Amino acid sequence: MNTNLLVAGATAQPRFAHALLPAGAGPSKAPVRPREQPSLRSHHLRRMEQVLDHIETHLSKDLSLERLSDCAAFSPFHFHRLFLAWSGETAKEFVRRRRLETAAGRLRHCPNEKVTAVSLNCGFASPEAFARAFREHFGMTPSRWRSGGWNDWRTPAGDGRTAASCRVELRYFEAKEYLYMRERGDYGHSSEILHTRFVPWVDSMGLSDRPILSIGLDDPAITLAAHCRMDACVELPAGWQDPGLRAMRKSLPAHWAACLRYEGPSSEIGRGWNTLLTEWLPTSPFELAEGHFIQRCEPGSPPPGSPFVRCELCMPVSAT
Repeated sequence: MNTNLLVAGATAQPRFAHALLPAGAGPSKAPVRPREQPSLRSHHLRRMEQVLDHIETHLSKDLSLERLSDCAAFSPFHFHRLFLAWSGETAKEFVRRRRLETAAGRLRHCPNEKVTAVSLNCGFASPEAFARAFREHFGMTPSRWRSGGWNDWRTPAGDGRTAASCRVELRYFEAKEYLYMRERGDYGHSSEILHTRFVPWVDSMGLSDRPILSIGLDDPAITLAAHCRMDACVELPAGWQDPGLRAMRKSLPAHWAACLRYEGPSSEIGRGWNTLLTEWLPTSPFELAEGHFIQRCEPGSPPPGSPFVRCELCMPVSAT
């Protein structure tokens, strides 16, 4: 199960559709930024990123070393060594962390979902195994976390303020194909770095008339900044053919989203996410759904990461 918050500004915001909002005490193991590791050849990098995408959408499934190495088309031994050198974590450690972080997000933002359901949907064999792993990682039980313990986990990523306007529109998005680039690190810095590379690349491929999406794959309130991943995506027109660049490509399924228009400094965009999560969602007839939290910029708008943005903040929802 995956529930991620899309982020695209200097202020970190919640994620977890594939989760949350806090930042201070984290896992005891010091993270190693992937960018500090030996670089991979482009075709190896593409296969590794595709493995991460597979993990995010199959948290409840078999994610053994053998299964993941098959996805990457490497032997288990070679895949293990490459993954560790590239990410600073073993594949097993990464899978366990993503399952726990995703579960933490659902515990906070989906109050009607039973702890047992959360544990099974996130790939744990039993509620007991989930409780032990959760306590080891977060230092508290899942029930304590849900009842407010998440406040003690990290300093909130935003200041808790909400946007002045709360005009939320429910929209249905058709399934679409996207090209994307990925950056790692603190969203406050990585968004500008990522889109500075991405936008000229999009223009060079003649796609400047297409919407640009920014997707934060990790909730900075739960995940340490060095592990946070952000995707910059451009929507592809029907029938688009890759001119031979072999760019990374992904599909986003059809979905409903609650959308809030935001216009203002990127550094204040967290207020918009707070409005959707803490003001609109609890009083609406909807619940948080699986999927990505997306910052959507139409053609002609300043791209994500700009000092000033004009965009839609789109949160995945379903009927209760």
